Amino acid sequence: MKRTIMIVPLLLLLLIGGWTVSQALYTAGVTVTVDRTTDLSDLNPGDGVCDVSVNAGDQCSLRAAVEELNALGPDTTPHRIEFAIPGAGPFTIAPGSALPDITVPVEIDGETQPGATCPTGGAVASLMVVLDGSSAGADVHGLVFETGSDGSLVRGLVIGNFTRDGIRILSNNNRIRCNHVGVGVDGFSAMGNGLSGVYVYGEDNVIGGQGSLAHRNVLSGNGSAGVRIELHGNNYVANNFIGTTADGLGALGNSFGGLYTTSVGNTIGGDAALMRNVLSGNIGFGIRVNAGGDNNIIQGNYIGVARDGVTPLPNLSDGVQVLGEAIGNVVGGTAVGEANLIAHNGGYGVLVNDNVTGMPIQNSIRGNAIFNNSDLGIDLGSDGIDINDPGDGDSGENEHQNYPVLFSTAGSTFVTVTLSSQAGTQYTVDLYRSESCDASGYGEGQAYLSTGTLITDGSGYAESVVSLTGMVSSGNTITAVATDPQGNTSEFSACVTITLPVTPTPTPIYTATPGPSPTPGPSPTATPTAVPGDFSLYLPVIVRRNQ
Repeated sequence: MKRTIMIVPLLLLLLIGGWTVSQALYTAGVTVTVDRTTDLSDLNPGDGVCDVSVNAGDQCSLRAAVEELNALGPDTTPHRIEFAIPGAGPFTIAPGSALPDITVPVEIDGETQPGATCPTGGAVASLMVVLDGSSAGADVHGLVFETGSDGSLVRGLVIGNFTRDGIRILSNNNRIRCNHVGVGVDGFSAMGNGLSGVYVYGEDNVIGGQGSLAHRNVLSGNGSAGVRIELHGNNYVANNFIGTTADGLGALGNSFGGLYTTSVGNTIGGDAALMRNVLSGNIGFGIRVNAGGDNNIIQGNYIGVARDGVTPLPNLSDGVQVLGEAIGNVVGGTAVGEANLIAHNGGYGVLVNDNVTGMPIQNSIRGNAIFNNSDLGIDLGSDGIDINDPGDGDSGENEHQNYPVLFSTAGSTFVTVTLSSQAGTQYTVDLYRSESCDASGYGEGQAYLSTGTLITDGSGYAESVVSLTGMVSSGNTITAVATDPQGNTSEFSACVTITLPVTPTPTPIYTATPGPSPTPGPSPTATPTAVPGDFSLYLPVIVRRNQ
């Protein structure tokens, strides 16, 4: 008998597979293009086509795009939503209700809309797609990235007028770049969301980013914080304007504050210009690290000044707050680029204060430029200037670490640095220069000068002498802070003023007539003279470091 082998056509196999096979065909990084500002739903989510009408041709709204990609499910590469709305922009998409939560990795790229550009240098972005929540109803967020959306991107959108958060992230490893959240398409008018601009409840998310000026977000004008990060950690916030207009020169404050976190291990800013956030112009604080906010790094930011680093643009409350049981945070640093510029704020430069949630300790505040704030440069406990206690046995905010006491001699650039603290302990001491002393007589520290160590003796006392030659001018004031081995930094010391002698210019009385030159005799042998403050007399020595 002859055996017949039947070959089933591929089309028949695909038809047998039905919906499951269709889904497999379309889930590998599908790109859909929004070409309508309407708010209609997709006709058949999961069929691989974003369409809101039975008429021929793609007719894709933002709502339909999200519905379609959610239905397709995730794959190893994110889906994409691009934009090609016909006509002259900008274009406003006004949802009549909450958009669907995004449950798959999706890149939403508003920069694909013709005419859209992200910011370069000081230039304001030209964004063409506006997501306006005015008609979406109560208790509605703008875009919500739910569990399963890890690895998503939002770029090139204006998002405002939602009653809750502009962007809400409940997943990991997402990127938010080149957006106006809470500020209008022009970059200067308010379009605030009712709560935060960006809310983060996940890990390894990047808000902004250091790779390019084009990554910069403007997160301003919102009813709560510009950025709020809760519980989960290891997020990165860099290269954003938070509380300012889109040019970074005017105030458009977030009502609660700039950035708020209760999570662990986040990095805010960094040691390069492309990492710097400008957190200024906010109606509340610049940055608040609250209870649960441990081991965060805050470096290289402008807090209370405009993007030029000069123009005052104060936050109406404190520059930086470390509150409650917040432990091991780093504000600034002494390496190049790590210092924050914290100036002109309406409260403290840096406030470390307890609350009902516990006591903040081991928070390092070093190397920053802190000046012209309304209250103390650094305050431990929101109670004014600390009184150093013998042996430094007290506890509280940053263990109420004792600050150094400085002495100077008129006509000299030598400063004696003393510290009374716990016995037999090595402390790090940072010196600062300011043009004038704070009105309190303590701090602030306009320019970081140098760092050294002091090791206390058995009675808890240490002393050293430092030369500031070439680092100060007459009339400058010098202050210092001490940091213990656990990272607890003190308040600023009392100021000492450098007074250098003025060398008068001699006025000739008559012109002498040159006479014969005398016969040279033997040169006298000079007798060595001790130099005031000879470093060999004091150990250890604070090492000078110019900056």
